[in-house]
Parts: sequence; structure tokens; C-alpha cells
Amino acid sequence: MRIPLNILIAALLLCGCTGIKDNSQQPQTNESSSLYQQTTTNQSEQNSSQNVTQTQRGDIIYTHSTKKGKLYHHENYSFSYSEEDEQSEWVGYELTREETKGKLQRKGSFEEDPIVTTESAHPYEYRQCGYTKGHLAPAADMKFDQTAMNECFYTSNISPQKQKFNAGIWNTLEMQVRHWAQVFSTVYVVTGPILTNDCEKISYTNNRGEKESSKITIPKYFYKIVYDFSYKGKEKMIGFIVPHEGARGSIFDYAVTVDKIEEETGIDFFHNLSKAKQAELESQINVEAWKKFIYINNKYNNQ
Repeated sequence: MRIPLNILIAALLLCGCTGIKDNSQQPQTNESSSLYQQTTTNQSEQNSSQNVTQTQRGDIIYTHSTKKGKLYHHENYSFSYSEEDEQSEWVGYELTREETKGKLQRKGSFEEDPIVTTESAHPYEYRQCGYTKGHLAPAADMKFDQTAMNECFYTSNISPQKQKFNAGIWNTLEMQVRHWAQVFSTVYVVTGPILTNDCEKISYTNNRGEKESSKITIPKYFYKIVYDFSYKGKEKMIGFIVPHEGARGSIFDYAVTVDKIEEETGIDFFHNLSKAKQAELESQINVEAWKKFIYINNKYNNQ
């Protein structure tokens, strides 16, 4: 008996035997998640116990311990805020090549940080105190996004700095970090003051024109850590401890291991990397691998 074609097709459809896939039930691919997974795979393949996460923007978050502070997260950076010092003991963020090309104008004024539960320092506490409001995560690193720019002007992201230091060797180091981000594609930066009990506090001029003491600590040293994780098997770290006053010469005169910064600060950096990876990267530095790309007169010096 010959079965009419239309009846045959209907029967096949009812039986689900057409061989046609229903793509509406297939999982959707998130391109940014795939890129993030590809990047973090370079780390996680080395040790399955690592716990590297990401922000809503897709930035990788490397976690660090807190010695004196409480941990907070903004959209574009994380930080540990020390209430007794009225500043962060560390600020950490990812910086990419594309982000260094941002063109936004620098925001003009500082504000208290709305997410700090104990309240961050008030901008007026820096009035006529003899120190600038020195960024920890630089404004020049945040020109790629208005939210990022706004966030970096919270007082949780500043520390009292002498103008000579802020505009001098510290600024040179910040420019060098941006150019390492351009060279290596992506770097992770952790930076902050070394907050010790022998540090003095600033005094500012209040609304009555009188000098008043503040809880804001004046650091004697600042540190910065740069982690290049762009290529699996070629990861590297470098640290710097720079004196707040009297710093001279090259930034590389102040290059140290991450272990040295941990010793001075009491903070365990990158503790969501495996113990083996931490030991490998934090105990040594290859300064020449970083000096290969030196920023001179707005150009790379690829030696």
C-alpha cells in the first residue's frame, strides 16, 4: 500500500524522528566567559586547587589576605580598608592593553566611599595638611570607563603623599606599569602603603582655621606588585618598595620580591594561587625580563 507523502511526514514529526536538532534548548556561549576561562585555564591547569574568580566585567580577581583592613569590591578594583589608618592597606585590579588607551578626562574631586561601612576618610581631612591626595589605583589607569574613573576618586583609594613623591618616582612607576600592560597584554596590579605602628598621623586645618589631628596615617613606604600572567609557563612577578621621602635613581633600584613585601606588610598576596605557584613566583624576580621594556620619552625602549 502506498502511504501518501503528507501522512508520512506527519508521522515522522510525531515520532520525533526527523533528525532535526532543536537548538533552542542548547546552552548559549558567552564569549567573554570563554575568554576568561581560556585565560584562567593557564593558571588552573598548573594546580586544580586554585580558586581564581572574576568580576562582573570579566576581570580576574586574585585575592589577598587582610591584616588591618576589611575587604570590599568595586566594579573595577578590590581593596582592604584599614579604619585605624583611614586608607586601604592594598588595592588590586586588572589592567589590559585596551584599558590603557582610554581617553576620559580626569575627575576633579574626591568623595567618601559609600560602601565602606565604617566610613572612609573625608576629603576635608587633607586640607592644608602638607600632603597630596595620592591615588593608589591611578586615575590614568581608569580612563577607559566613567564608573572606573568615579570609583578611583573615592577616599578609600588615596593615601597622603608628598608632592615630590606623587609627581616624581611614583608617577614614573605608574607610567611604567601601564606600558607593561601594553607590552604584555594584561597585568594584575596590587599597590598600597606600608602601614606600621611607628607612622605619624596627619594634621589638617578645620573649618575654624584650627589645626586638628586626623586618623590618617602617613606611610614611610609604598609598595607595588605587578603580575604578568599573559602566557602560560611564562608568568612573572615583580615588586617595588619605594621610600616616601628621599627616593632617587631608577625605579629598579627599589625592585624586590613579593615575599619581601609580604614580610614588610604582613599580607599574604595572591593566596588563591596554588602554594607551589606562589613559591615559584613570589620568591624571585628576573629584573632583566621587566627592564627589557622600559618607557622612555613616550616610547618603548626594547633592549
